[in-house]
Amino acid sequence: MGFGPVEIALAAAALLIGATGTFSPCGLSVIETIGPTGHTGGRRTTLAACASFLPGAIAGGLLTFGGLAAIGELLGGAGSRTPYLVAAGIAIVAAALEARGTRIVPQIRRQLPEHWRRVMPMPVAAALYGVLLGIGFTTFVLSFGVWALAGVSLALGDPALGLLIGGMFGVGRAVPILALAPVAGGPVGIRTTELMCERPGVYLGLRRGDAAALAIAALVLIVVPGDAGARGGVTAPQATDPSATVDALVYERLNGEGILRRGGAEVGLSGSNPTIGGRYIAVLDGGSVQLLDRNTLAPIAAVEAPGADAIAVHDIWLAYRASLPAGGDGIFVRNIVNPAAPGPITQVVGAGGSSQLSPPSVDGSVLLFGLATQSGSRIVQQILGTRKHRALVRSPRLLLFDPAVSGGSFTYVRTDARRSRLMIRRLNRGGPGRMLFSVPRSTGILWTSALVPGTAYVTVMKPSATGRDATIVQVQRGKGKRLGRHAPRGGGNHRF
Repeated sequence: MGFGPVEIALAAAALLIGATGTFSPCGLSVIETIGPTGHTGGRRTTLAACASFLPGAIAGGLLTFGGLAAIGELLGGAGSRTPYLVAAGIAIVAAALEARGTRIVPQIRRQLPEHWRRVMPMPVAAALYGVLLGIGFTTFVLSFGVWALAGVSLALGDPALGLLIGGMFGVGRAVPILALAPVAGGPVGIRTTELMCERPGVYLGLRRGDAAALAIAALVLIVVPGDAGARGGVTAPQATDPSATVDALVYERLNGEGILRRGGAEVGLSGSNPTIGGRYIAVLDGGSVQLLDRNTLAPIAAVEAPGADAIAVHDIWLAYRASLPAGGDGIFVRNIVNPAAPGPITQVVGAGGSSQLSPPSVDGSVLLFGLATQSGSRIVQQILGTRKHRALVRSPRLLLFDPAVSGGSFTYVRTDARRSRLMIRRLNRGGPGRMLFSVPRSTGILWTSALVPGTAYVTVMKPSATGRDATIVQVQRGKGKRLGRHAPRGGGNHRF
């Protein structure tokens, strides 16, 4: 996932709130238990226990906050202003309580199972102690921030964000313990423990630090999403299938007319399904693709593409989707370094039965397409000219479709029963990415997208008595939230 202001603010809050938990009886107990005086194994055992405690604490945090976020996603997930405002409200209430030093209610008065260290190897016991502390609610709770992080994770319903919160909370729980355990029983450890136990002001100061972190997170949750995903600027009404470069946008009107928009002027294109990339503008004309000079629109070559219904082009490669003779769809490519003598038609992938392929997207030698099957959907990257391919993102229940690639980033549409979201992610990262734009399914569905530096475009298909109401929306890439069945294509070519 990309780290925007929301992610950074919540990660910082989780780290500090986790560290505050060191002041609990359980935190102090673990310091002494895995320290040199808590066993007979000496410093080597202490270091092994510390090494196993950290991943245990992180695993516990991931389980709690990632799990709550997953539940939130099932309940509706992020995608409108409401979840962010709810999350901000939770953070504000917790911040006020922390700033006042209010007694923690409800309190969980549960200690760690002390006998584990006697019946298990110390590293194993330490790992399990870490899991319990990382979970947060299986021991004493020392900050309202723990409850707040749980509520925020559930409200936002973003599993990637929940995992980030959980991981940072686990790190926060572990780091002070790992720093103090090796010196437990020594002069430094004794003085530090006395300071923690005998100076209530230190603990109160940390809680006020939690309050400040939660207040900042609340502010970010209110301000940042307000400039992001729920809105976009209308670029082209009654139009679909955008394709763009930094200086031009091509698309198809719902009456089937191809349009080039550049410098404020619109030019009609002879052909359907227009696309732009590299030095070309390409349009479909019967069973061939007409390549035009993107600057002058002068014809360059006609490249055969039998049965094509969606195309993508760049300097080296032409890619298209076409029906297969035996049924289903396939993605095909042709090398067009020499457009007058293009390379042979090469099938990249095929999908039959109920499986479906999205229109392709090409940037250089990187080909992206969406594949939806009965078992789930995924966005696939293929490096043309090689056998290298991989799934960039996948889901067993969400529809992931219509990718667009530009440079090192790509967009795609992520649709569930409630919302349709335009997501953006770096090619070399993991996770679902962050949300740029969204609409409720009750008002429409997002469809084909395009991506250039600084800007993304996406088609919003809306319910209509004629079944043909679509608008291309422009969304700024720098703004966005950190987050079925197919909609009809435009131009009268309603494929599912």
